[in-house]
Amino acid sequence: MCALINWSRERGRWDFFTESNLLVLLGCLHDGTNEIRELTAELLGKFFPPCFPETLTAALLEHAGKAMCSPRVQEAQAGAIMMKIVYQKSETLSSLVKNNCKERNDSAQDVKSVSFLLYLLCELDDHYITATRDMLQAARTRPIHGVITTLQRYLVEVPDALISIQKATTNGQDILSRLVETVRKISMFLLGVLYGNQSSSSEEQEAPPSFADMGNAIQSLITQGRGLEQQDGGDAVLLSEEHSLILTCCWVSLKEIGILLGSLVEKALAPPTASTGSLLSIEDLKTIAKVFQEILLKCRHWGAVEGCCVGFTKFCSVLLNHHNPDVKAIPRRMLEQGLSVLSTPRSSSVTRRAAGLPMLILCIVVGEDASKSRPLLAHSMSVVLEIAGTPLPDDWDQTLDLQQVCAVHILQTLVRGSGLGVAMLQFATAMTILSLKALSSPCWAMRNAAIQLFSALCARMLGQRRSRDDSSAQNGMSPPAFFTHYPELKGFLLQELQRAGDPGQGSGEGRLRLIPSLHSVLTLLARLQPGVEDEARSLSVFLDPLLRLAGSPIYAVRVMAAKALVAMVSPSEHKTVLLRLVGELPGRKTPCSHNHLHGQLLQIEALLARALDTNELQPDAMQSLVLQFESRAWLVMSSQQCPLIRSAYLRVATMLIRKCSESFLEHLQEALTKELHTPTCRLQLGSAVFRQAAARFLCDEAVRTGAAEKADQASQLLMMEDPDIRLAVVTWIAEGQRWKCTPMWNVLKKALKDNLQTVLEERSGEHLKVYLEAFVAVTGVTDREGQIRGCPVPPSEPDTGECVEALLSMLERAQSSPDLLSHALCAASLLLADSTDTPLLERWCEVLERHSDPDSTETLRLAAARSLQLVGVALVQKALNTPAPHPALARRLVNTGVYLLQDEDPQVRGEAAKFASLVNSLWRKLPGERSCLHVQSSKGLLCLFELLLQEFGAGLETLELFLSHLPESDMGSVLQELEEPESVSLYEQDEANVFAEPAVISQLLLPYLLQLTEKLAFSSDHRERVAHWVTTNTAGILQNMGCCKLWCSRGAAAAPGPLAALGCPRLHSAVTALFVRATVLLHAMEILGEEQAARTGKGTGTGCTPQRLRSELEETHRLLTQHGIFIPLLHL
Repeated sequence: MCALINWSRERGRWDFFTESNLLVLLGCLHDGTNEIRELTAELLGKFFPPCFPETLTAALLEHAGKAMCSPRVQEAQAGAIMMKIVYQKSETLSSLVKNNCKERNDSAQDVKSVSFLLYLLCELDDHYITATRDMLQAARTRPIHGVITTLQRYLVEVPDALISIQKATTNGQDILSRLVETVRKISMFLLGVLYGNQSSSSEEQEAPPSFADMGNAIQSLITQGRGLEQQDGGDAVLLSEEHSLILTCCWVSLKEIGILLGSLVEKALAPPTASTGSLLSIEDLKTIAKVFQEILLKCRHWGAVEGCCVGFTKFCSVLLNHHNPDVKAIPRRMLEQGLSVLSTPRSSSVTRRAAGLPMLILCIVVGEDASKSRPLLAHSMSVVLEIAGTPLPDDWDQTLDLQQVCAVHILQTLVRGSGLGVAMLQFATAMTILSLKALSSPCWAMRNAAIQLFSALCARMLGQRRSRDDSSAQNGMSPPAFFTHYPELKGFLLQELQRAGDPGQGSGEGRLRLIPSLHSVLTLLARLQPGVEDEARSLSVFLDPLLRLAGSPIYAVRVMAAKALVAMVSPSEHKTVLLRLVGELPGRKTPCSHNHLHGQLLQIEALLARALDTNELQPDAMQSLVLQFESRAWLVMSSQQCPLIRSAYLRVATMLIRKCSESFLEHLQEALTKELHTPTCRLQLGSAVFRQAAARFLCDEAVRTGAAEKADQASQLLMMEDPDIRLAVVTWIAEGQRWKCTPMWNVLKKALKDNLQTVLEERSGEHLKVYLEAFVAVTGVTDREGQIRGCPVPPSEPDTGECVEALLSMLERAQSSPDLLSHALCAASLLLADSTDTPLLERWCEVLERHSDPDSTETLRLAAARSLQLVGVALVQKALNTPAPHPALARRLVNTGVYLLQDEDPQVRGEAAKFASLVNSLWRKLPGERSCLHVQSSKGLLCLFELLLQEFGAGLETLELFLSHLPESDMGSVLQELEEPESVSLYEQDEANVFAEPAVISQLLLPYLLQLTEKLAFSSDHRERVAHWVTTNTAGILQNMGCCKLWCSRGAAAAPGPLAALGCPRLHSAVTALFVRATVLLHAMEILGEEQAARTGKGTGTGCTPQRLRSELEETHRLLTQHGIFIPLLHL
């Protein structure tokens, strides 16, 4: 090992800490990903030498200072990290920052830690003064939050920062007191900005401003910054750039202030800093507490409140666990003040969801020691529950936030708070009863708050849903376990159900008393986990109230009562309850309530589904159940006037289909077929639902029986006049796909093809979309070799061409929805699978290329990838196995696959990878087992590159195709943009495809470009064309390399300009593409030979030879590497 290391060192391969590598890592600090920035800072701090070169330190300080003042939050955060690196890696930092600090008479400034802190304080003062003079200008150039973030990075994350300050000066506490006071003034000022009164402190205000008031205040600042007079205009629909700048400056700064103060207190009061004397006095801690209180209680912006709570939680935790009683008393006093705010009547609206007041209380009680009793939590809950349960006054005003509403919101926040967890479960019963009672409040805000609290309680008591199915075993707890944990809830919930089930005075059958809390009670019971045996029969008391609720006049109550019944019935009682419910279904002439009958069928359906899933019904019980159910067949016949009842009966019949008698099924199918072929005479509520259910039932029966006659009858439903029936059938085809591998498959394929032209002429939007989806689902099933399975679409039929023309015209106009166009693209692709019509194929390929562009919608890009997989494989195979009737078309299809394999959506890449896998297996003639393996998208790229090189590399067109995937390498424009002053804006336009890596693709393409160039240059047919390409491109490549060399020569590697370029992704992509083009050019010139190269040089006027080009490449590479632009020396 030592010999290997020495050998590497002798050849310069072991020096990881060179200046060029350092510059590469500094470029990573500009990355938009937090993890990359943090890991880079850790590498620089731990492993690189303790001191950077002095010139680099000065340039980095200047560059970090500019980034710190950026209005963009990510750039300001990157500047803060760079500032921390400067502090850690500079010996001359004191002298560098002295010039920027006005205070020079203290000898302690010679200490790096003190001088850097004073420098940041001066910067903070400068930002604050700029903001007081012109807030708009400050938001653009001095946005405050960058300096706050830098202070937090320095004071908290640098291990010895506070200790060094404490040791270096006797007035370390004064410096931090000055910091605390400055931060206090800034927070008050920013809150005043949002109030619209910057001159006075926000402490005089009782409540935070409304969002409209904040908008007016910011607009006033904008007009002042522009030097205009205030105008009374209409409300703007969209926020201006200036409005976003000021608002972002305010809320991000307030958030960072909270994080800074909380982290500072945590660091200052913890060992070893606190062991040598406190850097923060009691007054400082009270000031910090006041800042937190003001931000949380007087700011509406949730981002500021939530971010501030991060620091406030640390603040409360440290103070509550401190040994000094005076320090412990600070958060307790804040809690009392917060509860007093809750108890004080307000003259104006506070905020939605009580804003920061719940968060203030939550952060304080979370700070208590979890291993001990929580007196603050108990006290807070006692006060809040008392206020929440207080009746509303007679003269309550719905325009103002009521104390009771705020109290309920506080309870919700405490329940949702992850820091309290199971500590809140001791109050769950009281809160549940409170929330359910509050649903009867006449105040909408109270009902809204109560339902939010109830939802939070369900999640806390039963656990978060881990699957979409509420009945999953992963969700909730069983009813016996639930009522064991919360015994008092059993009687209350039962009482609510009984109240709802008792008929009201003077009410007739089917009309029950409306209970506002009923749906929530049923929701809670329905979320309990069924399937646990109730040996004590303690749940039987819920059975009768739930069965009575089947007659509720409210549809949602009937549905939820059926779900709750499943949870409350033990497995051993399924048989009894089901037989009871089916036996109570009325006969044809028995008077009944439609609501009650519908509710009964819903309960039968829900309970039967559970029993069938668990296989709990014995054969004799099932037989008895089916016989009774068949005897009530009139409920689905035309004599039953309610379509919802008929639909419910039909759903239950579908569940029992394999147990029913053949005579019953034949009678049922005849009745349904007759019903569907009978035109509806009048509009009836729910009739469409029943007719659609009947159509789906007939389709399912055709698949189940496999009878050709029934398959034909089901396919005829596609031609019905009723649009609801047609839509139901095509939806069944598209979604269920139970027809696969059945005789009905080919029947459906023919029917869908025969009716396609008619449907296209009708142009019914929703029906056309689902119809095309069904057509693609039935026709576009492929085998492992990419061939379409089943009966192919006959290409010779006259209406096929008309269908393709209509679909292509629709795609070319692009005036329909993306969903419809995506299905149209797949359908057109399938119709063209065996086509030899060159003009149509060319039009289709153009549409495919347009929709594979990153600017296209995700739905259309996915359709393009699926079209390639469905049809493109066959077309490419034809080009490979025949005299290539469409070689250019096949090349374009493969090129489209290359673009889609780089798509930002993983589903699109997955479909494109299937295309690449199938094409590769057919080309290489892989055996069956290997041909069905789908490669990863990156591997798929290499497969397609290899295919293009080997099969389509006989012309210069393939070379141009490869080169089209390289990014632009116009270095003049790229470097000019770097030197131009940056525009002041919060956001920059993202690339259409953020997943694509142009520099990586350039390097992947290089080996294929070199092989293709070599193949063409050695070919007598293409040698002259390659020479012409060399002549055409030599001057531009040399000019671009000259721009790189000139840029490198303008300043040292450590200059601020080059440092800014390190984080420019466009520069890295352009340089990589330039080197790839230059390498290909050099390879071509070397193959052409000296004589041809000399003629080329004369033709371009550059006199360029292979030797000169190689020298230029190596020199440019060396200069760029010195400036931190790392590019591998590619194949030189």
